[in-house]
Amino acid sequence: MLDQTLLMQTLKDIADTGERLSNQSEENAFVVIAEAFKNVGAAVEIERVPLFVSTVDSVCLKADDQRIDALGNAMTLPLDGDSARQGTVSVEGKLRILTAEEWQNYQKSNADEIVLLTGLANLNDLRKAQALGLKGVLFDTGERIHRMIVSDVWGSPTPGCESHYVTMPNACIKHADAAELKNGMTVSLQLTINSRWTASPVLMAHINHDDTHSEAYTAIVTGHIDSWGAGALDNASGIAAMVASAKELLSIKGRKHDVCYVIWSGHSHGRYAGSTAWHDKHFTWLRDKVFLNLNCDCLGATGSTILGKTPVMACTKALARQSHEGRDYQEAFTGFNRSCDQSFMSMGIPSVFSNISEVPPSGTVSLKVAGLSGVYGPYWHSTDDTLQAINREALTRDAEIFTKGLIQAVAEGPKVLDLMTEWNEFCNDIRKKLEAIKKTKSAHQVSNAFESETIWQELLDKLAVMDPIIKKRSEESDSEKRLQTIKHIVAMAYSAAALGLQDPAGQAAESLFNEAFKKWASAKKDSFEYFSAWTAMVRGANHLFARLEKIERMFS
Repeated sequence: MLDQTLLMQTLKDIADTGERLSNQSEENAFVVIAEAFKNVGAAVEIERVPLFVSTVDSVCLKADDQRIDALGNAMTLPLDGDSARQGTVSVEGKLRILTAEEWQNYQKSNADEIVLLTGLANLNDLRKAQALGLKGVLFDTGERIHRMIVSDVWGSPTPGCESHYVTMPNACIKHADAAELKNGMTVSLQLTINSRWTASPVLMAHINHDDTHSEAYTAIVTGHIDSWGAGALDNASGIAAMVASAKELLSIKGRKHDVCYVIWSGHSHGRYAGSTAWHDKHFTWLRDKVFLNLNCDCLGATGSTILGKTPVMACTKALARQSHEGRDYQEAFTGFNRSCDQSFMSMGIPSVFSNISEVPPSGTVSLKVAGLSGVYGPYWHSTDDTLQAINREALTRDAEIFTKGLIQAVAEGPKVLDLMTEWNEFCNDIRKKLEAIKKTKSAHQVSNAFESETIWQELLDKLAVMDPIIKKRSEESDSEKRLQTIKHIVAMAYSAAALGLQDPAGQAAESLFNEAFKKWASAKKDSFEYFSAWTAMVRGANHLFARLEKIERMFS
């Protein structure tokens, strides 16, 4: 059993530091967390990494001169030319209130308009508003103001990604205030933007193996410290669980592998800048010695009764099952995407967990307006994310499931990873998509040209050739060979980037072929988008084929 007193006290101590957005509160929180890890016996070190972060520190929103409470979203107009933006941005226009259907069909606009939309702030809506030449966008996020990050630039900016940032002024308001607004009101919006490069702390707490006969690898346990509001749920809960798991792990003798707890900033207001910078700093060690990433985020939400939907990869699904043994759960594990600081996919490091439980979908008006179905509950990403967002029993349950998985991973090391399941899932996915392509029939001359592409059959043949090679690897007693094989497969399945490199801004974390297939399958037959996606599919298939050839040469 975990130390519940330690769990809850650590949670409170972190939440009491206040909103943590690369500020003094965050620095104070690092001190609190370092002390907590030291008290349970872990060896702690803190280093600093450069991050680009961007917050809206204040919003002045008026409708016909009446002040309305509003909050801004991270990465709103983060750049001023080629510099970090510091200072105010002001716009004024006539209010246009739009339903979801009206917005979907909205193609022409009065350039003097500021539109009010329902739901969480999101990049797609802002890019559409930007293309239409609107003055600004307001989001009605329900009973509470929920802030978001409106960028798909992964980590700190690199040359060439500047155009990916939105330049559309925007802010969020609650439903009660939105209901009082009328079409045609004169709306003024002023944002105080604070974008900057900062040397941000990263805390590492180490627990080393105590079995001198083992070849030790390392599991990293990761979580973010930055928060909207007090961030009790997101993510003081995860860090408190990490500290409690460290105490439990240290009570076990005969640990065969090492654990490195890593806590960074820049998750919410830098779009995973902290995890990306730490990845870059420790690239070689991560490549050679780390066998698993256990992410810990948003545990124990009030009302979180759903178990069994935690994120997993195919190779970590068995570990997730073992972690839930003895619990009443229905297995519905989800796959990983590029949320939850998954900055290690292109390196091929397998992952398991993030949140453990979910809040059931709710019929409340506030959640429906916000576009939330439940999952993290009504306090997530709001200033009400205080201790009320956490249920003690739920947090204990989630932390115990997480700790059970961690202990199992430390006991088994790379052997805990299921190589063949990962490979088979990857192959089956590709084969299904290739079969769908080969069944496509069209009278269009261009379609016929694509259907005759030799790469479709070549890719199928390559998968067949690779099967016995991967099976042989899965039976290897050499942990190093098995681990590196898994990493290559994970990198192929989850990243469109070259092995070990971060994805370019805006690119999905999956193979280029899979990404293009999704666009092709949903495009109107014989449309521009249809052929464009098919062209990308051909390129993606060649990209996959080249990777498979490389792995074949390495492992045959």
